[in-house]
Amino acid sequence: MPIFVEEYDVIVIGGGPAGGQTARELSKKGIKVLLVEKYASFKLNNFSSAGMTLAPLEEFKLPESVVGAYWKDLVIQCTKDIHIWEGEVKKGVVLNFQKLREFLAEETQKNGGTVLMGYKYLSKKSIDNLVEITLQNSSTKEIRKVKSKIVVDATGPLRKVMFDANEQQPEMILGSGTEYEIEVSQEIYDKYKDKLLFFLGHKWAIKGYSWIFPMENRILKVGAGKTHLKSIDQDKTDKTTRSITEKIIAEYLQATEYKIIDKHGGIVRYCKGLKDTFYKDKVVGVGDAISAINPRGGEGIRYAMQSGALAAKYIQEYLETGKDNFKEYRKVWLKQKSKKWKLSEYSAARMYSKYSDVQIENRIRFFHKNFSIDDMIDSLFNFKYNNVFLRALQYSYVKFIYFFKNEKF
Repeated sequence: MPIFVEEYDVIVIGGGPAGGQTARELSKKGIKVLLVEKYASFKLNNFSSAGMTLAPLEEFKLPESVVGAYWKDLVIQCTKDIHIWEGEVKKGVVLNFQKLREFLAEETQKNGGTVLMGYKYLSKKSIDNLVEITLQNSSTKEIRKVKSKIVVDATGPLRKVMFDANEQQPEMILGSGTEYEIEVSQEIYDKYKDKLLFFLGHKWAIKGYSWIFPMENRILKVGAGKTHLKSIDQDKTDKTTRSITEKIIAEYLQATEYKIIDKHGGIVRYCKGLKDTFYKDKVVGVGDAISAINPRGGEGIRYAMQSGALAAKYIQEYLETGKDNFKEYRKVWLKQKSKKWKLSEYSAARMYSKYSDVQIENRIRFFHKNFSIDDMIDSLFNFKYNNVFLRALQYSYVKFIYFFKNEKF
């Protein structure tokens, strides 16, 4: 089989939001970049609930074409009660994950970069101060070799480029999820078209949360995610994220007739305390490869793209000056995220593995009574807790202490 050897300044392995944004940023600066995606089409591996606020649209200059739907209401359904925070205006979006990745790849190409679809990463080795990457065409099995000065690992939770196959990785917390994209009746769709709906509690979720998010007209995303933690009241259950998802469709949506557009699933491997390896041997990690993901909610697109934009800054510096300053990349990222991430780790561990249904109901009832939709959005998506803490203190100092210390509150 023919082997092609080409040389680039930077090779980005993985065409998700982190890799796509990294390639987009670098190509915009005139850097010769190759973006490699193992799937032949972005229609494949289309797994992401992709709910977020409006801020990333402006932050990353994303076009209307990548928006699946807008939402204005936030809803949390517990085992027993439902709590609704109504917004008077649009509060956020659900992105079309396929179109987002296509957009980032197209931007890379418009800026002069190269996109290689349908090639999977096999291995790397150092040659004359460069990194040689061996790729294989997923369909024809053709082998292709490319070289670069820097390689970006955007392969997600497996961290395939940063770590060789038998190499020890840091200790990880595992998570997994299933999502169905379905076409429902207009009547059902209209009930959920303006809402981000989350499920908490043992009836509709297991060691995590489930969701219903709107997309284009009559299309809903229904899914469930779980952490692989030992938890009370759920140890002996045989629920799977797939069975929970199907239960929500059948019993909650009561959709007797619907069309399955896509079924997909994914895993999360999150390094507790952000002890990931950000850089070694001319390989820079971005996105899930450095745990750039909300540990409580599993949301990762915004943070993946932020990590890509930040990494691009230090990659450009290295290429222009030869200065290896990737320790600063890690330092800046931890300064921005570490404290917020640790608080979310703590919150997630308690909510998903220690709380009973009654405790979950009590906490969400407390939130609904005391916090506005903007407070909830700041807490869930932006990691801003000041208003939440202040209002909890004003509400009752004793109950505030119980909220964080007492299992029975």
